[in-house]
Amino acid sequence: MNSVVNDTASTYNAAIYSIALSMTPMVGGATARQLINYCGSAEAVYHSKAGQLTKIPGVGPKLVNSLKNYQHLLEQAQREVERCAQQNITILSYEHPRYPERLRHIYDIPLVLYYQGNADLNHTRIISIVGTRQATSYGLRVIEEITATLARYDVMIVSGLAYGIDMHAHRTAVQHNIPTVAVMANGLDQIYPAVHRNEALHFIQKGGLLTENPLGTKPEAMKFPARNRIIAGLADAVLVIEAATKGGALITADLANDYDREVFAVPGNVHQRYSQGCNQLIQQHKAHLLNRGEDVIKMLNWDLETPVVNTTKPQAKKLPTDLTKDEQKVYKVLAENPDGLLLDKISWYTQLSVSQLAAVLLSLEFKQYIKARPGNRYQLRTV
Repeated sequence: MNSVVNDTASTYNAAIYSIALSMTPMVGGATARQLINYCGSAEAVYHSKAGQLTKIPGVGPKLVNSLKNYQHLLEQAQREVERCAQQNITILSYEHPRYPERLRHIYDIPLVLYYQGNADLNHTRIISIVGTRQATSYGLRVIEEITATLARYDVMIVSGLAYGIDMHAHRTAVQHNIPTVAVMANGLDQIYPAVHRNEALHFIQKGGLLTENPLGTKPEAMKFPARNRIIAGLADAVLVIEAATKGGALITADLANDYDREVFAVPGNVHQRYSQGCNQLIQQHKAHLLNRGEDVIKMLNWDLETPVVNTTKPQAKKLPTDLTKDEQKVYKVLAENPDGLLLDKISWYTQLSVSQLAAVLLSLEFKQYIKARPGNRYQLRTV
């Protein structure tokens, strides 16, 4: 009982200090992550001495002074945490165990996320779908065809709740019983567009609503590009269905490329305005040509895995007692994927470099815990 209370108190404090840090002048996501990594936590950042802070790369006297003037920010953050608790909103700070792992590694990381929903933001397979608000029947039909294929692979679909392509992606996901998460540029108490409010609230049952903005934040134009980086960073791949040569969809595609995510674009009529952006992405080699859902599946190597959705969770294997920390990471990942995984997938899930991973895999092979398969594929031994 005491450990539960302590964990709750720890999460509560982490949320308050993380929100305060996100509101501190001169502190962006990358700086906040650096401060936390050096100091150990958001709370420790504020309790560190000025001399300790100035030893951190990129931290100068002006930033230290900003960090030392924080009491009013803590009070404001505490009020925000209490308001979120009343509205059943989960605050996912950078330190929270449920913070999306895919976002931890982007350079302009959101320090704090506000979330309502039941979907796992660390879902094994996540696809973001973006496009124009002026969707055509062609674009809507393509979404339906692609989603029907993706549905066989236990995927989660992310989009931005906007008119057109975004909303149709959410709706089609719901039709196929796929969890869907809407990323917003405003507070969770201000659904935008308002006409989508009822449907958005329905997403919470199997999907979710996500934002980096505190309650009361209005959907101002400058916040949408920042929202797009979350849509791009949260996914394994971004699909651009229809887009003009300028706009949010292309911003999201560029961000996805920056984050080393796969980008796909649906080609279209060269005379159609909302095909020009997709055609341009393909022409400039910024996106793979997307004809059908199988193109995504093959590029992400999902075709090498079992497509049937298994709704029952396998019983977790007990970890052997003679494993190092990195060996435990690899063992857990392979235990969750009994058919085995390719080397690059293991590297992604464990966040170990290929050179580090090679040594770990060799050690696990010597210990007779795993076996190598053709094509750099590894799986746990069954006996």
